[in-house]
Order: sequence, then structure tokens, then C-alpha cells
Amino acid sequence: MNLRQHFREIKRQLFPRWDQHNLWRVTTRSKRKVHGHCDRDRRVIEIVIQHADPDERDRLLIHEICHAVAEGGHGKKWQDRMEKAAKRADELGRDRLAKLLREEIVGYQESWKPVDEAYGIVQEWLTCNPDLTLAQVKRSLADMHGLLVTEVGKTFRRFKKVFTEAKKDAQEARALKAAWLKEAKG
Repeated sequence: MNLRQHFREIKRQLFPRWDQHNLWRVTTRSKRKVHGHCDRDRRVIEIVIQHADPDERDRLLIHEICHAVAEGGHGKKWQDRMEKAAKRADELGRDRLAKLLREEIVGYQESWKPVDEAYGIVQEWLTCNPDLTLAQVKRSLADMHGLLVTEVGKTFRRFKKVFTEAKKDAQEARALKAAWLKEAKG
């Protein structure tokens, strides 16, 4: 069974009321460096990683379909829809799939705030290398979070400000270190 056929089967079994007019499609192509992605604007589910394990494969597909069904990232609506899919998997006798879906829900409930982490990473990168450019840091952050470069500013609204302040601080620290070394030698 190819991915398109499998997508239709998962929709039929776990999401029977969603996409009844087949407006959504699935693809293995993506510009993102992620396992999967739901593009609501284009009505496309991108599945980049093809798992050999059927439960892992279905977990990823269900995860992305839940983004299509329930807006808002990995919040309560998405988690509720994942739980509904887990209950349906239980009914179908797919106990391991149901367990994987529930583990994923718990993982997102217990996870950190990616925005705060991203800003800390930007500061750390610039502390280590004050010569990094805005474009370099933006590309790395996009890759790390499965975003397109154009989405970094929308997802991390304070990105430019954090970058500018961190770069200034790193350059000042480098200048102070250079002055201290010069004085120590002389």
C-alpha cells in the first residue's frame, strides 16, 4: 500500500468525518527538516520520514492529521483529538498505536516552552561566535524547529530583538577580553 492509499485508510478508520470531500492530500516532499508537517493553507500533510514500523508510521500520520483537524499547535484541542484517535485505535485492537499516541500527548503536556529555549539558544550561539549573521542564526533556528526561514519571525516574535541584544553583548564581551589580554601582555 502506498502513502496515498494508506492516508485514505487512516482517514476512513480514525477520522471518518474529516475531509469527506478529499480536499487534503499527502506528500513525501517538504522544504522543512522535520519528520512530518501539516500545511493548513495548502491542505497538505507532509510525511518526510517513512517508518518501517506500522505503528510508528501511523502515529506520525495521525499526529499531522490532528493538526489539520484541531488548530493551535500541540495545545488542548490537538491533545483532545489525539486522545480521540487513541480511543479509536483501542477499538480497532491497535493497542500499541494507542499507547504511542497517548505517550505523545503526555510528552507535549510535559514539554518545555520552545520559544524561551530558542531565545536562549540564540544567545548561546552568539556568545560562542559573535560573528554569526542574522541570516545564519535564522536558518539554524528554522532547521532546528522545522520551520521555513520566513516563519522564524512569526513564530519567535522577539527573535530580531534577542539577536541584536545578544550580538551586541557578545561583541562587547569580545572587546573587553581583547583589551584585558592586551593589558596582560603589556
